[in-house]
Amino acid sequence: MMTTKVRVNLANPLELLELPGVSPEQVDTIVQFRTQHGPIRDATQLAGILGHAVPEALSEHADFSPSEATAPEAPGA
Repeated sequence: MMTTKVRVNLANPLELLELPGVSPEQVDTIVQFRTQHGPIRDATQLAGILGHAVPEALSEHADFSPSEATAPEAPGA
């Protein structure tokens, strides 16, 4: 069964809340980081942003594709 991944670099705050173990405060931190520094590369970088290890369940649900990907579902496509 394919689980739906959350595209960390494209997700809105409500979508980011679907990540296991991410609080509303952490969603704000993720959004602020993306605004200031650009896309989040991987789970290791996300752990540094959140200030704690990322649970395996979160890693399994996170897609770290860059926001400038030419995917058809990208904003403005």
